[in-house]
Amino acid sequence: MSDGNWNDVLSCEEALVRLNIKAATLYAYVSRGLVRATPHEDGRKRLYLRRDIERLAARKRGRAPSGAVAESTLRLGDPVLHSAITQVTPHGPRYRNRLAVDLASSGAAFESVVHLLMTGVWQSGLAVWSPMETPPDVLRVLSVHEGGVASGDIGALLGMVPFALGMQGRGTREITDGGAVQAARLMLQSMAGCVGFLGPERVFCPRAADESIAGQILRAAGAAVTPETLRALGTALVVLADNELAPATFSARVAASTNADIFSCVAAAIGSHIGFSTGTGTEKVETLLLCEPLSALESRADRVREYGASLFGFNHPLYAGGDPRADLMLQAAAEVAARDGCAPAARERTRLTLAFLERMRHELDAQPGVALGLVTLARALGLPDGSATAIWIVSRTAGWVAHVMEQRTQAFLLRPRAKYEMPASGDSGTLA
Repeated sequence: MSDGNWNDVLSCEEALVRLNIKAATLYAYVSRGLVRATPHEDGRKRLYLRRDIERLAARKRGRAPSGAVAESTLRLGDPVLHSAITQVTPHGPRYRNRLAVDLASSGAAFESVVHLLMTGVWQSGLAVWSPMETPPDVLRVLSVHEGGVASGDIGALLGMVPFALGMQGRGTREITDGGAVQAARLMLQSMAGCVGFLGPERVFCPRAADESIAGQILRAAGAAVTPETLRALGTALVVLADNELAPATFSARVAASTNADIFSCVAAAIGSHIGFSTGTGTEKVETLLLCEPLSALESRADRVREYGASLFGFNHPLYAGGDPRADLMLQAAAEVAARDGCAPAARERTRLTLAFLERMRHELDAQPGVALGLVTLARALGLPDGSATAIWIVSRTAGWVAHVMEQRTQAFLLRPRAKYEMPASGDSGTLA
Protein backbone atom coordinates (compact mmCIF):
# COMPACT_ATOMS: atom_id res chain seq x y z
CA MET A 1 0.00 0.00 0.00
CA SER A 2 1.26 3.46 -0.88
CA ASP A 3 0.72 5.14 2.50
CA GLY A 4 3.27 2.97 4.34
CA ASN A 5 6.72 4.26 5.31
CA TRP A 6 8.84 1.28 4.34
CA ASN A 7 11.93 2.89 5.79
CA ASP A 8 10.47 2.26 9.25
CA VAL A 9 9.96 -1.48 9.62
CA LEU A 10 10.42 -4.26 12.15
CA SER A 11 11.75 -7.77 11.76
CA CYS A 12 9.51 -10.71 12.54
CA GLU A 13 11.25 -11.25 15.87
CA GLU A 14 10.85 -7.57 16.83
CA ALA A 15 7.18 -7.57 15.89
CA LEU A 16 6.49 -10.72 17.92
CA VAL A 17 8.14 -9.21 20.99
CA ARG A 18 6.34 -5.90 20.53
CA LEU A 19 2.92 -7.59 20.32
CA ASN A 20 3.70 -10.50 22.67
CA ILE A 21 2.18 -12.99 20.23
CA LYS A 22 3.18 -16.11 18.34
CA ALA A 23 4.31 -16.16 14.72
CA ALA A 24 1.06 -17.79 13.58
CA THR A 25 -0.92 -14.87 15.03
CA LEU A 26 1.28 -12.36 13.25
CA TYR A 27 0.77 -14.18 9.95
CA ALA A 28 -3.00 -14.10 10.59
CA TYR A 29 -2.82 -10.33 11.13
CA VAL A 30 -1.07 -9.97 7.78
CA SER A 31 -3.63 -12.12 5.98
CA ARG A 32 -6.46 -10.03 7.45
CA GLY A 33 -4.84 -6.79 6.32
CA LEU A 34 -4.17 -5.54 9.86
CA VAL A 35 -0.40 -5.54 9.37
CA ARG A 36 1.39 -4.73 6.12
CA ALA A 37 4.52 -6.70 5.24
CA THR A 38 7.24 -6.52 2.59
CA PRO A 39 9.94 -9.05 1.62
CA HIS A 40 13.36 -8.73 3.20
CA GLU A 41 16.17 -7.93 0.79
CA ASP A 42 17.58 -11.45 1.16
CA GLY A 43 14.24 -12.87 0.02
CA ARG A 44 13.91 -15.33 2.90
CA LYS A 45 12.24 -13.14 5.51
CA ARG A 46 9.60 -10.43 5.72
CA LEU A 47 9.59 -7.01 7.30
CA TYR A 48 6.55 -5.47 8.99
CA LEU A 49 5.45 -1.86 8.93
CA ARG A 50 6.17 -0.35 12.34
CA ARG A 51 3.11 1.92 12.41
CA ASP A 52 0.80 -1.11 11.99
CA ILE A 53 2.55 -2.98 14.78
CA GLU A 54 2.41 0.09 17.05
CA ARG A 55 -1.28 0.56 16.34
CA LEU A 56 -2.08 -3.03 17.30
CA ALA A 57 0.10 -2.77 20.40
CA ALA A 58 -1.75 0.41 21.38
CA ARG A 59 -5.11 -1.31 21.05
CA LYS A 60 -3.95 -4.24 23.17
CA ARG A 61 -2.96 -2.03 26.09
CA GLY A 62 -5.32 0.91 25.54
CA ARG A 63 -2.55 3.33 24.68
CA ALA A 64 -1.73 5.42 21.62
CA PRO A 65 1.95 6.40 22.01
CA SER A 66 2.41 8.71 19.08
CA GLY A 67 0.70 11.15 16.77
CA ALA A 68 1.22 8.76 13.87
CA VAL A 69 -0.74 6.03 15.63
CA ALA A 70 -3.53 8.46 16.51
CA GLU A 71 -3.66 9.60 12.90
CA SER A 72 -3.94 6.04 11.65
CA THR A 73 -6.52 5.01 14.24
CA LEU A 74 -8.74 8.04 13.65
CA ARG A 75 -8.12 8.13 9.89
CA LEU A 76 -6.95 11.71 10.07
CA GLY A 77 -5.04 13.40 7.30
CA ASP A 78 -6.22 16.25 5.14
CA PRO A 79 -9.02 18.02 7.04
CA VAL A 80 -12.51 16.86 6.21
CA LEU A 81 -13.77 20.38 6.84
CA HIS A 82 -12.18 23.78 7.15
CA SER A 83 -12.91 25.31 10.53
CA ALA A 84 -11.76 28.39 12.43
CA ILE A 85 -13.30 27.32 15.75
CA THR A 86 -11.05 24.84 17.53
CA GLN A 87 -7.57 23.48 16.99
CA VAL A 88 -6.38 20.36 18.80
CA THR A 89 -2.88 20.87 20.24
CA PRO A 90 -0.70 18.84 22.64
CA HIS A 91 -1.77 21.37 25.28
CA GLY A 92 -5.47 20.71 24.72
CA PRO A 93 -8.01 22.38 22.45
CA ARG A 94 -7.45 25.97 21.39
CA TYR A 95 -10.69 27.95 21.00
CA ARG A 96 -10.24 30.62 18.34
CA ASN A 97 -6.56 30.90 19.26
CA ARG A 98 -7.12 30.74 23.04
CA LEU A 99 -6.09 27.59 24.90
CA ALA A 100 -9.04 26.12 26.78
CA VAL A 101 -6.91 25.19 29.80
CA ASP A 102 -5.58 28.75 29.99
CA LEU A 103 -9.11 30.15 29.88
CA ALA A 104 -10.21 27.75 32.62
CA SER A 105 -7.14 28.41 34.77
CA SER A 106 -7.75 32.15 34.57
CA GLY A 107 -11.30 31.70 35.87
CA ALA A 108 -12.98 32.68 32.60
CA ALA A 109 -16.77 32.38 32.76
CA PHE A 110 -18.35 29.61 30.74
CA GLU A 111 -20.72 32.18 29.30
CA SER A 112 -17.79 34.16 27.90
CA VAL A 113 -16.39 31.00 26.29
CA VAL A 114 -19.77 30.17 24.76
CA HIS A 115 -19.87 33.65 23.21
CA LEU A 116 -16.29 33.27 21.95
CA LEU A 117 -17.00 29.94 20.27
CA MET A 118 -20.22 31.08 18.64
CA THR A 119 -19.23 34.58 17.53
CA GLY A 120 -15.43 34.77 17.65
CA VAL A 121 -15.71 37.76 19.99
CA TRP A 122 -14.17 37.64 23.46
CA GLN A 123 -16.12 39.40 26.21
CA SER A 124 -14.32 38.83 29.50
CA GLY A 125 -17.01 40.53 31.56
CA LEU A 126 -19.83 38.32 30.27
CA ALA A 127 -20.71 36.18 33.29
CA VAL A 128 -24.51 36.02 33.35
CA TRP A 129 -27.03 36.10 30.53
CA SER A 130 -30.25 38.03 30.49
CA PRO A 131 -33.20 36.12 31.98
CA MET A 132 -34.95 33.67 29.66
CA GLU A 133 -37.90 31.45 30.48
CA THR A 134 -38.07 27.86 29.31
CA PRO A 135 -41.41 27.69 27.41
CA PRO A 136 -44.33 26.15 29.32
CA ASP A 137 -44.93 23.49 26.66
CA VAL A 138 -41.32 22.31 27.05
CA LEU A 139 -41.72 22.17 30.80
CA ARG A 140 -44.82 20.03 30.34
CA VAL A 141 -42.82 17.58 28.21
CA LEU A 142 -40.17 17.39 30.91
CA SER A 143 -42.60 17.27 33.82
CA VAL A 144 -43.40 13.62 33.16
CA HIS A 145 -39.96 12.89 34.62
CA GLU A 146 -40.69 14.47 37.99
CA GLY A 147 -39.71 12.01 40.65
CA GLY A 148 -36.28 11.64 39.14
CA VAL A 149 -34.52 9.82 36.34
CA ALA A 150 -31.95 7.07 36.50
CA SER A 151 -28.45 8.46 36.27
CA GLY A 152 -27.90 6.47 33.09
CA ASP A 153 -30.94 8.08 31.45
CA ILE A 154 -29.95 11.71 31.84
CA GLY A 155 -28.32 11.85 28.40
CA ALA A 156 -31.50 10.66 26.69
CA LEU A 157 -33.54 13.15 28.73
CA LEU A 158 -31.29 16.00 27.64
CA GLY A 159 -31.75 14.85 24.06
CA MET A 160 -35.46 15.58 24.46
CA VAL A 161 -34.82 19.21 25.37
CA PRO A 162 -33.75 20.54 21.95
CA PHE A 163 -36.50 18.60 20.18
CA ALA A 164 -39.11 20.08 22.55
CA LEU A 165 -37.65 23.56 22.11
CA GLY A 166 -37.87 23.20 18.36
CA MET A 167 -41.64 22.68 18.50
CA GLN A 168 -44.38 25.32 18.34
CA GLY A 169 -42.61 26.93 15.38
CA ARG A 170 -39.54 27.91 17.38
CA GLY A 171 -37.24 25.90 15.14
CA THR A 172 -38.54 27.62 12.02
CA ARG A 173 -38.25 31.03 13.63
CA GLU A 174 -34.66 30.34 14.68
CA ILE A 175 -33.71 29.93 11.03
CA THR A 176 -35.79 32.74 9.57
CA ASP A 177 -35.03 35.27 12.32
CA GLY A 178 -31.35 34.40 12.76
CA GLY A 179 -31.76 33.75 16.47
CA ALA A 180 -29.09 31.07 16.93
CA VAL A 181 -27.32 32.74 19.85
CA GLN A 182 -30.49 33.24 21.88
CA ALA A 183 -31.67 29.72 20.99
CA ALA A 184 -28.36 28.33 22.23
CA ARG A 185 -28.66 30.16 25.54
CA LEU A 186 -32.18 28.86 25.99
CA MET A 187 -31.04 25.30 25.31
CA LEU A 188 -28.14 25.54 27.72
CA GLN A 189 -30.19 26.85 30.63
CA SER A 190 -32.99 24.34 29.95
CA MET A 191 -30.51 21.45 29.92
CA ALA A 192 -28.88 22.73 33.10
CA GLY A 193 -32.29 22.79 34.74
CA CYS A 194 -32.69 19.07 33.99
CA VAL A 195 -29.89 18.30 36.44
CA GLY A 196 -32.62 18.93 39.01
CA PHE A 197 -34.12 15.55 38.10
CA LEU A 198 -30.99 13.98 39.58
CA GLY A 199 -30.96 16.28 42.62
CA PRO A 200 -32.77 15.99 45.94
CA GLU A 201 -35.94 17.72 44.71
CA ARG A 202 -36.23 15.50 41.61
CA VAL A 203 -37.77 18.33 39.57
CA PHE A 204 -36.74 20.74 36.83
CA CYS A 205 -34.77 23.65 38.25
CA PRO A 206 -35.28 26.95 36.37
CA ARG A 207 -32.40 29.40 36.25
CA ALA A 208 -32.67 32.15 38.82
CA ALA A 209 -32.06 35.80 38.08
CA ASP A 210 -28.35 36.70 37.90
CA GLU A 211 -27.39 33.03 38.08
CA SER A 212 -24.68 31.50 35.91
CA ILE A 213 -25.03 28.11 34.24
CA ALA A 214 -22.52 26.68 36.71
CA GLY A 215 -24.53 28.06 39.61
CA GLN A 216 -27.76 26.65 38.19
CA ILE A 217 -26.23 23.18 37.86
CA LEU A 218 -24.84 23.19 41.39
CA ARG A 219 -28.11 24.42 42.89
CA ALA A 220 -30.19 21.96 40.84
CA ALA A 221 -28.04 19.09 42.08
CA GLY A 222 -28.31 20.18 45.69
CA ALA A 223 -24.59 20.99 45.97
CA ALA A 224 -22.91 23.89 47.72
CA VAL A 225 -22.74 27.08 45.68
CA THR A 226 -19.60 28.94 46.68
CA PRO A 227 -16.93 30.87 44.76
CA GLU A 228 -14.72 27.77 44.99
CA THR A 229 -17.31 25.31 43.69
CA LEU A 230 -18.41 27.70 40.96
CA ARG A 231 -14.84 28.04 39.75
CA ALA A 232 -14.25 24.27 39.87
CA LEU A 233 -17.37 23.47 37.86
CA GLY A 234 -16.55 26.33 35.51
CA THR A 235 -13.23 24.62 34.81
CA ALA A 236 -15.04 21.53 33.53
CA LEU A 237 -17.56 23.52 31.49
CA VAL A 238 -14.81 25.54 29.81
CA VAL A 239 -12.38 22.75 28.90
CA LEU A 240 -15.12 20.46 27.55
CA ALA A 241 -16.89 23.04 25.40
CA ASP A 242 -15.37 21.81 22.14
CA ASN A 243 -12.79 19.35 20.83
CA GLU A 244 -12.77 19.92 17.08
CA LEU A 245 -14.61 17.34 14.92
CA ALA A 246 -15.60 14.75 17.51
CA PRO A 247 -18.25 12.33 16.17
CA ALA A 248 -21.15 14.22 17.76
CA THR A 249 -19.82 17.53 16.44
CA PHE A 250 -19.61 16.09 12.95
CA SER A 251 -23.21 14.88 13.32
CA ALA A 252 -24.28 18.41 14.19
CA ARG A 253 -22.51 19.75 11.11
CA VAL A 254 -24.10 17.15 8.85
CA ALA A 255 -27.53 18.17 10.13
CA ALA A 256 -26.64 21.86 9.72
CA SER A 257 -25.63 21.26 6.11
CA THR A 258 -29.22 20.19 5.40
CA ASN A 259 -30.47 23.55 6.77
CA ALA A 260 -31.96 21.93 9.86
CA ASP A 261 -32.77 24.29 12.70
CA ILE A 262 -30.30 24.57 15.54
CA PHE A 263 -32.46 22.53 17.91
CA SER A 264 -32.52 19.57 15.54
CA CYS A 265 -28.77 19.87 14.97
CA VAL A 266 -28.02 19.71 18.68
CA ALA A 267 -30.45 16.81 19.13
CA ALA A 268 -28.54 14.93 16.41
CA ALA A 269 -25.30 15.67 18.23
CA ILE A 270 -26.62 14.41 21.56
CA GLY A 271 -27.80 11.21 19.92
CA SER A 272 -24.26 10.61 18.69
CA HIS A 273 -22.61 11.75 21.91
CA ILE A 274 -24.40 9.25 24.12
CA GLY A 275 -23.23 6.31 22.04
CA PHE A 276 -21.48 3.48 23.85
CA SER A 277 -18.01 4.54 22.67
CA THR A 278 -18.19 8.23 23.58
CA GLY A 279 -20.41 10.10 26.01
CA THR A 280 -21.43 7.12 28.13
CA GLY A 281 -17.82 6.95 29.31
CA THR A 282 -18.81 8.84 32.45
CA GLU A 283 -21.50 6.28 33.31
CA LYS A 284 -19.07 3.40 32.78
CA VAL A 285 -16.51 5.12 35.02
CA GLU A 286 -19.16 5.54 37.73
CA THR A 287 -20.53 2.00 37.58
CA LEU A 288 -17.57 -0.18 36.56
CA LEU A 289 -14.39 1.49 37.78
CA LEU A 290 -14.94 4.15 40.43
CA CYS A 291 -17.82 2.22 41.98
CA GLU A 292 -18.26 1.30 45.61
CA PRO A 293 -16.43 0.18 47.59
CA LEU A 294 -13.69 2.61 46.67
CA SER A 295 -11.50 0.85 49.20
CA ALA A 296 -11.27 -1.92 46.58
CA LEU A 297 -9.97 0.37 43.83
CA GLU A 298 -6.51 -1.18 43.89
CA SER A 299 -7.99 -4.53 42.86
CA ARG A 300 -9.38 -2.97 39.65
CA ALA A 301 -6.03 -2.31 38.01
CA ASP A 302 -6.67 -5.24 35.67
CA ARG A 303 -9.78 -3.49 34.36
CA VAL A 304 -7.65 -0.52 33.41
CA ARG A 305 -5.02 -2.77 31.84
CA GLU A 306 -7.57 -4.62 29.70
CA TYR A 307 -10.27 -2.04 29.02
CA GLY A 308 -8.73 1.31 29.94
CA ALA A 309 -9.16 3.03 26.60
CA SER A 310 -12.31 1.36 25.32
CA LEU A 311 -14.42 1.58 28.48
CA PHE A 312 -13.02 4.31 30.65
CA GLY A 313 -11.32 6.75 28.30
CA PHE A 314 -7.70 6.42 29.34
CA ASN A 315 -5.12 7.56 26.77
CA HIS A 316 -7.06 9.77 24.40
CA PRO A 317 -5.54 9.16 20.94
CA LEU A 318 -5.30 12.90 20.24
CA TYR A 319 -3.33 13.56 23.44
CA ALA A 320 -0.49 11.05 23.46
CA GLY A 321 1.28 12.73 26.37
CA GLY A 322 -1.82 12.91 28.55
CA ASP A 323 -5.01 14.94 28.30
CA PRO A 324 -4.49 18.44 29.76
CA ARG A 325 -8.25 18.86 30.17
CA ALA A 326 -8.49 15.81 32.43
CA ASP A 327 -5.43 16.86 34.41
CA LEU A 328 -6.94 20.28 35.08
CA MET A 329 -10.23 18.76 36.26
CA LEU A 330 -8.39 16.35 38.56
CA GLN A 331 -6.45 19.28 39.98
CA ALA A 332 -9.72 21.13 40.56
CA ALA A 333 -11.14 18.05 42.31
CA ALA A 334 -8.14 17.94 44.64
CA GLU A 335 -8.55 21.61 45.48
CA VAL A 336 -12.28 21.20 46.17
CA ALA A 337 -11.63 18.18 48.41
CA ALA A 338 -9.03 20.14 50.39
CA ARG A 339 -11.36 23.00 51.26
CA ASP A 340 -12.89 23.24 54.72
CA GLY A 341 -16.47 22.91 53.49
CA CYS A 342 -15.96 19.59 51.72
CA ALA A 343 -17.86 16.71 53.29
CA PRO A 344 -15.54 14.10 54.86
CA ALA A 345 -16.98 11.31 52.72
CA ALA A 346 -16.40 13.27 49.50
CA ARG A 347 -12.89 14.16 50.63
CA GLU A 348 -12.04 10.52 51.26
CA ARG A 349 -13.54 9.35 47.95
CA THR A 350 -11.54 11.97 46.12
CA ARG A 351 -8.32 11.02 47.92
CA LEU A 352 -8.73 7.33 47.06
CA THR A 353 -9.63 8.10 43.45
CA LEU A 354 -6.72 10.45 42.85
CA ALA A 355 -4.26 8.01 44.43
CA PHE A 356 -5.55 5.18 42.23
CA LEU A 357 -5.37 7.25 39.04
CA GLU A 358 -1.84 8.35 39.87
CA ARG A 359 -0.86 4.72 40.36
CA MET A 360 -2.35 3.79 36.97
CA ARG A 361 -0.47 6.66 35.38
CA HIS A 362 2.89 5.47 36.70
CA GLU A 363 2.49 1.70 36.57
CA LEU A 364 0.51 1.26 33.35
CA ASP A 365 1.26 4.54 31.57
CA ALA A 366 -2.53 4.98 31.59
CA GLN A 367 -3.25 8.69 31.27
CA PRO A 368 -6.71 9.67 32.59
CA GLY A 369 -9.20 11.03 30.06
CA VAL A 370 -11.95 13.59 30.48
CA ALA A 371 -14.57 11.07 31.63
CA LEU A 372 -12.38 10.17 34.59
CA GLY A 373 -11.54 13.76 35.34
CA LEU A 374 -15.16 14.85 35.13
CA VAL A 375 -16.57 12.07 37.32
CA THR A 376 -13.88 12.68 39.95
CA LEU A 377 -14.61 16.41 39.99
CA ALA A 378 -18.39 15.95 40.07
CA ARG A 379 -18.12 13.65 43.08
CA ALA A 380 -15.74 16.00 44.87
CA LEU A 381 -18.39 18.71 44.41
CA GLY A 382 -21.01 16.42 45.94
CA LEU A 383 -22.99 16.00 42.72
CA PRO A 384 -25.06 12.86 42.20
CA ASP A 385 -23.98 10.25 39.67
CA GLY A 386 -25.27 11.14 36.23
CA SER A 387 -24.30 14.78 36.72
CA ALA A 388 -21.03 14.24 34.84
CA THR A 389 -22.94 13.11 31.77
CA ALA A 390 -25.19 16.16 31.98
CA ILE A 391 -22.29 18.58 32.49
CA TRP A 392 -20.48 17.19 29.46
CA ILE A 393 -23.56 17.61 27.24
CA VAL A 394 -24.33 21.10 28.52
CA SER A 395 -20.75 22.16 27.97
CA ARG A 396 -20.33 20.57 24.55
CA THR A 397 -23.59 22.14 23.32
CA ALA A 398 -21.61 25.38 23.12
CA GLY A 399 -19.23 23.84 20.61
CA TRP A 400 -22.00 22.10 18.68
CA VAL A 401 -23.82 25.38 18.19
CA ALA A 402 -20.62 27.10 17.08
CA HIS A 403 -20.01 24.41 14.46
CA VAL A 404 -23.61 24.58 13.28
CA MET A 405 -23.28 28.32 12.77
CA GLU A 406 -20.00 27.90 10.91
CA GLN A 407 -21.38 25.12 8.71
CA ARG A 408 -24.24 27.34 7.68
CA THR A 409 -21.78 29.90 6.31
CA GLN A 410 -20.09 27.24 4.17
CA ALA A 411 -23.35 26.50 2.36
CA PHE A 412 -22.74 23.00 1.07
CA LEU A 413 -24.31 19.63 1.78
CA LEU A 414 -22.20 17.12 3.67
CA ARG A 415 -22.95 13.96 1.77
CA PRO A 416 -20.19 11.32 1.68
CA ARG A 417 -20.35 8.55 -0.91
CA ALA A 418 -20.31 4.84 -0.19
CA LYS A 419 -17.99 2.46 -2.01
CA TYR A 420 -20.25 -0.34 -3.13
CA GLU A 421 -18.81 -3.85 -2.87
CA MET A 422 -20.30 -6.81 -4.69
CA PRO A 423 -21.54 -9.65 -2.46
CA ALA A 424 -19.24 -12.64 -2.18
CA SER A 425 -19.60 -15.26 -4.91
CA GLY A 426 -22.60 -17.46 -4.27
CA ASP A 427 -24.29 -14.94 -1.96
CA SER A 428 -27.53 -13.96 -3.67
CA GLY A 429 -28.41 -11.43 -1.00
CA THR A 430 -31.88 -12.93 -0.59
CA LEU A 431 -33.49 -14.42 2.46
CA ALA A 432 -34.15 -18.15 2.53
